[in-house]
Amino acid sequence: MINNRINLDNKSAVVLHYYHYRNTSLIVNFFVSDFGKVSAIARGVKGKKTKQNQFALLQPFQQLNISLTGRQELLILKNIESTSVNWKLSGKSLYCAYYLNELLLRLLPSHSDCQQIFSLYDNILTLLSHDAAELSDTDSRQQPAINYEIPLRIFELKLLEFLGYGLNLSHEIETGLLIEADKQYYYVIDAGPCYIKPLDNNYCPVSGCTLIDLNNLQFSDRKTLHESKQLLKWALAGHLGDKPLKSREMFKQLYCL
Repeated sequence: MINNRINLDNKSAVVLHYYHYRNTSLIVNFFVSDFGKVSAIARGVKGKKTKQNQFALLQPFQQLNISLTGRQELLILKNIESTSVNWKLSGKSLYCAYYLNELLLRLLPSHSDCQQIFSLYDNILTLLSHDAAELSDTDSRQQPAINYEIPLRIFELKLLEFLGYGLNLSHEIETGLLIEADKQYYYVIDAGPCYIKPLDNNYCPVSGCTLIDLNNLQFSDRKTLHESKQLLKWALAGHLGDKPLKSREMFKQLYCL
């Protein structure tokens, strides 16, 4: 008989989301660096003084070392310890971080090595934390206009790549020719940019300049930022399904975007 029991010991992880379960427990969606998305029961972390510190640790945006055990879909949290990594987020940076978590909840594979995505997540949250710290340290009368969209676009682009859905940003699909900055293209999902507008509506218009900038992670041009946002939103939609992202809607309401 096959033993389907899973034992994960002292693994780097972050909390993506949690649900209250019965009176004293939580069901937690973890992102484990080399095991992907994992759901686990954290027993007795509410209401018992001996485990109140565990409930404080089971919040998003701090890196943890955890141990889990159990069978298949729902594991049991055995142990949890804090690390020195604790991203300081507030205001827009916090809502951006919740957007990242929601993307991972919807797209991250379960029980699969995702160390590249884990490192990407760490890097982008560090950028958001740095920007948030800069903003809080600046005199409110001279606050800089920090563009939080740049780390979000990098995360979206690299996430698609690491999940195996990377975008073709370098060659026209019919001729194989390199993208030219002064030409207009029509991006076809699961294929790439083409010169001729497709007969159906399953494409996203994008300039050659934007494709080149996006391929080089250059976002200094306002048009590049706008078109990159539309292209990546459209590319992600094919994998996210019809259910809207709560974080995106909340961000729009709060910041009128």
